[in-house]
Parts: sequence; structure tokens; C-alpha cells
Amino acid sequence: IQKLKAANPAPAIDEANVTVTTDVAALADGKTTFTSICASCHLADGGGDIGPNLTDQYWKHGGSATDLFKVVKNGVQGTNMVAWGSSLSPEKIRNVVSYVLTLQGTTPAKAKAPEGDLYTPQGTTTPADTVKTQA
Repeated sequence: IQKLKAANPAPAIDEANVTVTTDVAALADGKTTFTSICASCHLADGGGDIGPNLTDQYWKHGGSATDLFKVVKNGVQGTNMVAWGSSLSPEKIRNVVSYVLTLQGTTPAKAKAPEGDLYTPQGTTTPADTVKTQA
């Protein structure tokens, strides 16, 4: 008996092809993963503690889905951000990355100050910076 192959099997998710999902079940899974392993450093509301604030537009290692996927998968050497690629499937990483991106613009109880560089997604414009630098 010949095995039937899927006509167009979905490619494995990785940093080269990850996209943000809006699927309700996937985002719920991402929230569960975030709550169980990420909130200890980033707080449950994403406001940041040991880890950076995930609710603002500033990112230490890039703010795209690809950038976040790499950080979750590989960790960040010299920081407390460990690699989760051997513990989480690519789908789980995509789900948690997608969930983290839903935190953008929310107001955490105790937001940590912005860290890193302002990230503006492609196809959008950067809002005028209303914070004046003190001399």
C-alpha cells in the first residue's frame, strides 16, 4: 500500500518564515506559555522586571516576529534570556511571539523604562517623539 502525501504540507516554522498568527487558539496557547515561563522575568502583564518591558516600542534585539523568534529560540548570550528552542516547538515559539506582540501598547501596572531601540514595523511611520532630551 502506497502512503499518501499531503498535497502541500506546511513548511516547518523557523526564523526565516515565521509570521504572526491571529488564531485565537494559538494566541491562547502563547499566553499560557508566556504565563508559565516568561512572566517570571517579564511579569504577567509584560511590563518587565529582570527582563525588559514588552509593551512599549523599544526592543534590545529587534521587534519583528523574526527577531523575537530568534531571541526565544536561541536566547541572548550574556543575559538572563535562556534559549527555549530545545524545550518549545517552533509552533509554541510562534504562538508566544504572537502573544507578546499583542501586548504592544498596553499599560502594565509597573512598566519598566524603555530599553533598546525604537522599532517601527515595515509599512508604518514612526510617531513624532514627544520626549525632549535634557542637556
